[in-house]
Amino acid sequence: GYAAEAIRHGKQDIIIAGGAEELCPSMAAVFDVLYATSTTKDPCLAPRPYDTQRDGLVLGEGATSLILEDYEHANARGATIYAEIVGFATNMDGNHITQPSPDTIETVMKLALEDAHLSPNDIGFISGHGTATEFGDIVEATATNAVFGKDKPIHSLKSYFGHTLGACGALESWLGIEMMRDQWVAPTANLVTVDERCAPLHYIKGTGLHLETDYFMNNNYAFGGINTSLIFKKVK
Repeated sequence: GYAAEAIRHGKQDIIIAGGAEELCPSMAAVFDVLYATSTTKDPCLAPRPYDTQRDGLVLGEGATSLILEDYEHANARGATIYAEIVGFATNMDGNHITQPSPDTIETVMKLALEDAHLSPNDIGFISGHGTATEFGDIVEATATNAVFGKDKPIHSLKSYFGHTLGACGALESWLGIEMMRDQWVAPTANLVTVDERCAPLHYIKGTGLHLETDYFMNNNYAFGGINTSLIFKKVK
């Protein structure tokens, strides 16, 4: 799960925030019991977020830590600043263990935008939750479309390394920052034909998307209706 440690540094706080997840057989069994995991016989084709042929998530493992620091303090000590967190929101509806609510997801994105004092048009792309579960992908797309409208670029990095559970928020934030800085957004792996039940967004596929933007949003939606949205700003 997530771990955070505050280190006192003079009058400023440096926060080490991140998560780590190791593949656990009992955890995999839980997702199997919930009928949430892919059953495809070809591991090269799973997971398939937003695709009409998707059939569930694949568990992954990984770890990432981000160093969070007061902007002025980091600047004063000459630190290399990769991005700034300008918006954050989290909420929970507790409605169902595996079926997210579009209204709650829509609300968390709006709250993050309000916190950042930004409009939907300011966000260049969205790092989506995209677990490749049938109900989850549709609900996420519906809520995202309600906030951002038609054709907003979105992808899912879980298509590459699976659902890393407690590590995915930090891991996908880090990779999103790198893509924002490189002006190239990776496509969703294994995405060939978008499910027509998903709202009309710009689902990035193929060779990816060259995009210059100063902001991106990273979203994750956990079991039990726990939702989190982060907005990052490029530091030039």
